[in-house]
Amino acid sequence: MIANITKGRRAVGALLYDFGPGRRDEHVNPRIVAGNVTGTPMQVARAIDHTARQRPEITAPIWRTSLSLPDEDGVLPDGQWARIADDFIKAMGFDGAPWVAVRHGDDHIHLTVSRVDWSGQLLTDRWDYRRARQAADRLEEEHGLVPARERFRVEGPQVRNNELEAARRRGRAHDTALPPEREDLRRIVREVREASRGLGRDAFESGLEDAGVSFRANVASTGRMNGYSFTLAGWVDGNGTPVWVAASKIAKDLRWADLGKALGDGPAATPRVPDPRAAVAAARATSTTPQDLAPGELAEGAERAAQILHDGQAERGVVPADTDNPALSTDPARRLLAQWQMRQRGQQPPAEQLPAAPAVPAWTDKTRRPHGRLGNDALAAAITRREKELVALAKSKATAEAEIRTGDAIATGQITGPNVQELHQLLARLEAAEPHITAAREAIRTAKVADTAAAEARVAWRAADDAKDKSRWELWRLGSSRKEEQAKAESAGETVHHNVDVAAEARTAASKAAEAARKATGLPDPGAELTLLRTDWPELVSDAHGRDQAHGRAQRSAGQRDAARHATSITATEKRLAELRQEQALRRAMPDGQRRAEGRARSAAAQAAVPKSRRKAGTGPRRPGAGYEQPAHLRQPPSDRGRGHGLS
Repeated sequence: MIANITKGRRAVGALLYDFGPGRRDEHVNPRIVAGNVTGTPMQVARAIDHTARQRPEITAPIWRTSLSLPDEDGVLPDGQWARIADDFIKAMGFDGAPWVAVRHGDDHIHLTVSRVDWSGQLLTDRWDYRRARQAADRLEEEHGLVPARERFRVEGPQVRNNELEAARRRGRAHDTALPPEREDLRRIVREVREASRGLGRDAFESGLEDAGVSFRANVASTGRMNGYSFTLAGWVDGNGTPVWVAASKIAKDLRWADLGKALGDGPAATPRVPDPRAAVAAARATSTTPQDLAPGELAEGAERAAQILHDGQAERGVVPADTDNPALSTDPARRLLAQWQMRQRGQQPPAEQLPAAPAVPAWTDKTRRPHGRLGNDALAAAITRREKELVALAKSKATAEAEIRTGDAIATGQITGPNVQELHQLLARLEAAEPHITAAREAIRTAKVADTAAAEARVAWRAADDAKDKSRWELWRLGSSRKEEQAKAESAGETVHHNVDVAAEARTAASKAAEAARKATGLPDPGAELTLLRTDWPELVSDAHGRDQAHGRAQRSAGQRDAARHATSITATEKRLAELRQEQALRRAMPDGQRRAEGRARSAAAQAAVPKSRRKAGTGPRRPGAGYEQPAHLRQPPSDRGRGHGLS
């Protein structure tokens, strides 16, 4: 079990990743399998963050780890993962803080923990890597899992990430018949080493050739052997260059310090291709050379070496081809034995024929060379265009993924939606314009009071005006006089005029205040809108929140569709780009003569594809005398001068 620890500021981002598609769409059926916080994923994340905010001075309060298992452990049920997560949290001392375990794959879970417990106490993360390793070791023993120490004891660097993705595109993966090239090389080279143990480098390299492994020996200028590099047929990078891997990067036990001892040709041995004079001197000075051995011992050793090589070939299922000349046999044991016997007889072994280079498919073969008809310039332009398409598609996919995250945050209430934001912004504008609304209302109220007072004054004026025209006897009966009634009429008239002026001024002020409120809010009736908001605010907020949730879900669904569409387009574009680059690499590697011949054939085919009408008219600049007549304003009159005369 491997525990990979990281630390961060917020649990919301971690849970969004756990319940998202993953970096390579590897998240399947994400679910919570353990923890001490209940609710939806976003509710759990907000609860963990709320607890962590009790200590704002802590820059990274979220502690996070992934517990992963190898393929040998199989797929554990959720219940067993829950027990593992609970025991791991207790062993780390984090059981007093909010935490959650999420599973979105077969072989691992993610633990998200707040380092601040429920009471606000900070939990220590000192020596957490060591404590996590110790806790994982105990859990491996309790649950009968494969110990991590044994998984990485003798192997070399593992196949991971980019190399595994590239191998999968070439049809190699752990779940297919062909494993990744690095692991295939590890197996083959070890088998050849065992078959060639004690026989030297010649037997080892011959066995590699039989197994289809290309190799390069790293020999220093002094003749010292430093090790090998290996590759397999078809293992190339994006430019078509073979990928060479040092033996130490394949497996630790294939370093030359170990491999040389196994082959009997260690680091301190005589160089493989020494100076002839030095080799003769060394052979004479060393008592263990083959020249000092009896012929019977040499023959017995050669026969034993041949038998060992035959046994190794039988184990690998290699069937060598027969030939009339044993010294040129594809069987390394038979070839080496025959060459040794010829040297013992004083004969020179025949030169080995180099294997013929593999035939290059024809440029018209649409199956193996789908872009063979493109010219070199068109091929380079197509590669550039596909690369730009990949960049644009990657940006579009990133935008769609951002839309997914935003929509999910709106739907789960993590952030405020546009409708609720708009409602709050409207209330803020109305509250900012409230002084104008209040002034308009007060002015209208003043105008109404003045109108009422003016109406009452008009009634009094009419009564006084009617009474002043009555007889003295009638006025005496009313207890008044003509002079008093005239004074009442004048006073009532002045009151009417004053109130009318006050009402007019109030209405003007109300109109100005209302216009200012409309200009500040952009609404035709700000006062009515403010009254409605304050009266029905809870219902309006609830309705806006519901519309935001629906909007967030729709945005998330649309983003998921766009992201899936862009991912499909990226895969198709990457495939076409790989085909184009493969075609370009093939043209660079082929002989110059074949490349030029293909170029001429493509040009001829392109010319033949042009319609006859266009070929007849031509596409180049028109010249006089070639079916073209110059316009009249460009024609020159014929000259009387002879053909050798100059200009005067």
